[in-house]
Formats: sequence, structure tokens, C-alpha cells
Amino acid sequence: MYLKVCAAALALVIVVGSCKDDEQLPAIDGYNTADDVASSSLLAHWSFDNDQKESKSGTAPSNTYGTVSSGTGQVGNALVLNGGALVYPSIDALNSANALNNFSVSVWVNVTGRKGVANSGYGYQEFFGLIPTTTTDVWGDINVGAEAGQHLPSSDTLVLKALLRTHPVTGADTQDNISGTNGDIGQHFLGAKKWVHFVATWEASTHKFNLYGNGTAVGAYNDRGATAALIMAVPVKPVFGSVAAADIGFTAAGARPAEWPMANCMVDEVRVYNNVLTQAEITALFNFGTAGR
Repeated sequence: MYLKVCAAALALVIVVGSCKDDEQLPAIDGYNTADDVASSSLLAHWSFDNDQKESKSGTAPSNTYGTVSSGTGQVGNALVLNGGALVYPSIDALNSANALNNFSVSVWVNVTGRKGVANSGYGYQEFFGLIPTTTTDVWGDINVGAEAGQHLPSSDTLVLKALLRTHPVTGADTQDNISGTNGDIGQHFLGAKKWVHFVATWEASTHKFNLYGNGTAVGAYNDRGATAALIMAVPVKPVFGSVAAADIGFTAAGARPAEWPMANCMVDEVRVYNNVLTQAEITALFNFGTAGR
């Protein structure tokens, strides 16, 4: 009898524990987790929660430059760059010429207290990029960052910027988009003193380069003429915190210009998709992050 009672009690504990483990948080916009959003198009994800690995491939950075650490992020932990950068080896899912003909990059970023005067250690801040190993200037084939040297350090305005470089048979084609400043046709994005959600999307069929800040369209130059699919000059390396320069291993790019320093910012929950996120999907990612999930 004693054995039977103990066994029953143990079974009860196991069942109760199992039920607790299976509990789920409420869905947001119809999704259980942020990774469920456009899941079939998600090629890479950096959460920076427990380490610096890209989660889908398990790829760790090959080189660290400057001051790089971990801190409290929008969701769990985040990458903290204080004049620092991470360079990764090529990741298979991101490393074919046509892997990102259409693309979306989603990133949470915080530049609180890290704005300043251009050419004085601030300037353009690169949050994330895919950079060809043979590039001969500062730009990668995908670049997501902000002109942090614009506007006073005390200003709320954060000038988001995204740039792509495609390599069709006829030669390289460079296109960019920014959140509007000083009379440009976009909007002033007030996101420089807090965590903000930044999404850049490229759609080849419409040659539209769209920017979103906290779920709202903020681009100034969305229509990029006749530019079509993004064709990358592989191999490309994922980079956080820097444009291409010799001091982070891109020797053909030459010395680092003063206006493009290594980043002073925090980066969290970076996702790369091989499709254009819809407004509803962008809103869902913003709402998940806002909820700390």
C-alpha cells in the first residue's frame, strides 16, 4: 500500500509539473511567439540573450573589435557596443547571391546618450550589415543604421537610415532611404532616448525601400526608380556595429573614415527575412517587443 501511494503521489507531481511547463503566454496579434511571425521567411535571428550566436545556424562571431558587452535589452539581454563591432563568418542561409532578392531586417536599437557631433566619435552608426569580403568602400550590400551625428545630442530625433547595394550584370547599384530630416519628405522619428523598433524592407517588383519606426512608416525616399532584386556580391559576412573598414578585416575597403566610427549603441532581437514583411507582421513584431517577448 505504501508503495502504491508513493507512486500515485509521484505521478501526480509529474502530471502537475508537466501541465505547468506546457502553459503558454497569451497570443499577440494571432502569434504565440515573435519567431512565429513570417516564420517561413526567417533566415537568421540574433537574440543576444545567452550568447552572441545566430540562433538558427548556431554561428558565433569570428572577431570582436573595440568594447563589446551584454546588458539589459528590450527582450532579455542585448548587445552593447561602446565603440565596438562584431564580425561573423558567412552564414549559409544569407550567403548566396539571390538569398535576399527581397528582404526585411527587423532590429530593436537604443542610442540613449550616444548621439553626438559628426566626426567626433559618433556620425553614422551601423546597427547591422551584410558586407561582401571584397568591398572597396564602407558600404555592405545591406546596411541598417542611423545618422547619429545629426541633431543635438539632447534631441529626441533619430535619423534612421538603410542602404542596399545590388550587383546586377550591368554593375553595382546603390540605393538608400532615410527617415526625413530638415524638410525632407519623410517624418522626424522621435526615438533617440529609448528602445525603438526599426524595420527596413526591400521589394524588387515595386523597387520600394520602406522604413518603419515603432511600426509606423517613416521613410523619406521609398521609391528607388528602376532598381530591382538585391543581388549580393558573395561571400558576405554579418557585421554588427560597423561599416566596412580595414580595421575590422575588410582590407580592400581601406582605412576607416572619421565620420563612420564603430557604433555606440545597444542592439537586440535582430531578424533577417527573405521576404517583405506586411504592415500586420511589422506591427506584431513591435507589439511582441513592447511586451518584452
